[in-house]
Order: sequence, then C-alpha cells, then structure tokens
Amino acid sequence: MWRFWERFFSPWPWGSGRWASGSSFPLGGAGLGLALEAPLERNLAFRAFGDLFPSGPSFLLGGEVLFKPDLGQLDRDLRGIRPYFGGGLGARIADASAVGVHLSLGAEVLFDPRTGFFLDGEYYYPFGGGGSSRVVLGVNLR
Repeated sequence: MWRFWERFFSPWPWGSGRWASGSSFPLGGAGLGLALEAPLERNLAFRAFGDLFPSGPSFLLGGEVLFKPDLGQLDRDLRGIRPYFGGGLGARIADASAVGVHLSLGAEVLFDPRTGFFLDGEYYYPFGGGGSSRVVLGVNLR
C-alpha cells in the first residue's frame, strides 16, 4: 500500500498512511513538499518526494531507499521509536538543473499508532558540486 504525505516547509514522510507537516531549516530557505512512501520489506521503505522552494524558485525531486527499524523489535520499552537512514538520487530543477545524491538521516517517535513527530536531516550533493543540507521538524498524522 502506498503511503501519502502532505509536507509543509519540507518535512519528510514516515510511517504507514500518515499525513505529515512540519518546518525545515534549510541553508537556502523554507519550502513546500509532497511525498509518497511504500514499504519494501519489514524494515525497508521507498520514498519519492518533491519539494518547492519559493525563494528560488526551484524544485527538488528525488527517490530513496530507507532503512527504518522499530526499536520495539529489540526492547518493548522502545516501541514506536524509529530511527532511519538511507539515500538515493535527487534532482534540483532551477535556472541550472543538476542531478545528484540525496542522503537522509532521522528519527520518528510515535505517541500512539496514529500520531507522532519526527526530526530529520538531509543532504543533497549534485554531481557537479555545491551540496545543500536542511533540518526538518514535523508531525505525522494517519
């Protein structure tokens, strides 16, 4: 089943069928975005995303594979905490478009099976050089 996400100010998608919103603090300015996430295996997910940065204006499009284990598999007291990392390809579309590597690192904490928050970081490095990074804080709702 595909997972749908609404993203305000560049939050990233997590979890099954959740809507997420939050704020990002990129080096270049705030953005708006949308992402879809699909489970691949027990602890793997594929995420496709698109972000709009009005200050540019520019777009960041990409896809990545994420390793997202639930720490509750190791200790029941840690259930609902999901650190993750992964990467894939991204493309920035602006005056000078560039394709590059996109990396993600973050954690999601669920308050209950339907609500949680996340803190996330990403790095985009175009093959031509000149990467950018941002930090994202957001809320997930199913």
